[in-house]
Amino acid sequence: MARDQYCPIYRSLDLFGDRWGLLIVREILRGITRFNELERSLPGISRSTLAQRLRHLEKEGIVTRSMASGRAVDYALTAPGRDLVRVLEAVNDWGLRWLIPDLQPSEADPDGLMLWISRHVILPELPAERVVVRFELKGGTRRLFWLVLRSEEASLCPEHPGFAEDVFIAGTTSDIYRLFVGRQSLQSAINEGTIVVQGPPALLREVPRWFRLRPTGPSVPAPIA
Repeated sequence: MARDQYCPIYRSLDLFGDRWGLLIVREILRGITRFNELERSLPGISRSTLAQRLRHLEKEGIVTRSMASGRAVDYALTAPGRDLVRVLEAVNDWGLRWLIPDLQPSEADPDGLMLWISRHVILPELPAERVVVRFELKGGTRRLFWLVLRSEEASLCPEHPGFAEDVFIAGTTSDIYRLFVGRQSLQSAINEGTIVVQGPPALLREVPRWFRLRPTGPSVPAPIA
């Protein structure tokens, strides 16, 4: 056994090999459980790479699979796999502090941001009843988007979906980015007036869980010079 194999960091990194392992865990944590869904939610991964990484994670006791209806296979995390949420949160906060700069208004892409938000909804947290969230992105031009959320499904609509709106979220593209990437908490954004959130109190209490927003607390600190 190589000397470094006694090191927990070495052993952990050796288990995942590359970014795809942890990204697969991230997607399963947010409720993506089928092979084709995982492929769609991980841009850039090939089907052969996804299949290989899933087999490896299953062999290492991170992922299990079971037969669903028909010939479909459902993937789920074991207890060690679920415990990786703390690792992902730590990596996320480090990346926010050192790698992800504030989005400047001139760099804002409303379509790209809303597509990213729709792909990071925490599906198991969604209500059984349909909820429509209207986003108003302010800036050079005012843009409206709608997210239709229902039991483990999120659909992004660039035009009104024809259903009643339940929740309203408004802010500049850069401020909504800061909120949804986790750089700022929902409460601090509301207190500062950079984000407006409206809707029935019962639904507003659930919004942070749907999008894994930081409900309270200070902003992620800036890097130390």
